[in-house]
Amino acid sequence: METFSYDALQCFCALVETGSFGKAAEKTGRTQPALSQRIKSIEERLGGELFDRRRKCLTPLGKNFYELAKEFTLMQKKFNMLFQEATQGFSSELKIGTSDTFAFHLLPKVIREFLRQFPQIQLSVITRSSDEIETMVYKGEINIGVVTQPVGHNNLKEVKICEDPIYLVTSKKHPITKKKTSDIIYDLHDESIVMIDSKTRTGRIISKYLKTIKIEPKCVIDGGSFQVIMKYVAEGFGISFVPRMVAMDWQEKVEIIKIKKTPTIPYVCIYPRFLSMSKTEKTFLNLLKKHTSTIRI
Repeated sequence: METFSYDALQCFCALVETGSFGKAAEKTGRTQPALSQRIKSIEERLGGELFDRRRKCLTPLGKNFYELAKEFTLMQKKFNMLFQEATQGFSSELKIGTSDTFAFHLLPKVIREFLRQFPQIQLSVITRSSDEIETMVYKGEINIGVVTQPVGHNNLKEVKICEDPIYLVTSKKHPITKKKTSDIIYDLHDESIVMIDSKTRTGRIISKYLKTIKIEPKCVIDGGSFQVIMKYVAEGFGISFVPRMVAMDWQEKVEIIKIKKTPTIPYVCIYPRFLSMSKTEKTFLNLLKKHTSTIRI
């Protein structure tokens, strides 16, 4: 039985992911007529249209075929990576995706040790939201990702990295620092709170916690950067709830208060469910676990 060429499947996946023949041709380095011909050859083999040219969307056949085509192209990329490791002892590159917070506070030590072991590997770190990282892993644009649970894609496998506890942080001169920890929770209702964006996964966890303790924060800032939040807390503009990894980097400038029964932020490593991890990826994962093993709830 004749098989589909890797080149044709790659062109089809590019078309699905860009939504445009022109953009797909640019992404794959083909001319638009050449790309169109490859898509047409697949359709002739299947006996039906994959892409509705008039409505510019996938047909039901196209949706089903995309899942298979994507798995095949990712398997081919992984085979090339494994072959390189088998012949050279290592792969030439590794692409990691994670959030700004994880990349800023935990990843530098991991990267430093990884590059000591594999100085010849081209390591790339891409920072995006957890939702975006999941999509990039699924599409094969990066090898592995580190995201906050819950993971939305069924085709991604999860490996637990750590759970980072949430701490209350205030300025050094805030009156609340003189109170008993057990009483602080009852005195937060009138406080101005500097909040991380509730649209992020970490933000949703913190917002849900505030609702459970019946606090409706009077937000002075609703931002997407913990660095900005910590700066405003240190300057006395409000208090905040932040992950431990963030708080510990600011311990000389803010007061860190551990409140009982606060939630944790669960971090997991993700990669395509139907693919095995390469030796290079496993090494990076083990270093992640090593450098996060000291986190205690």
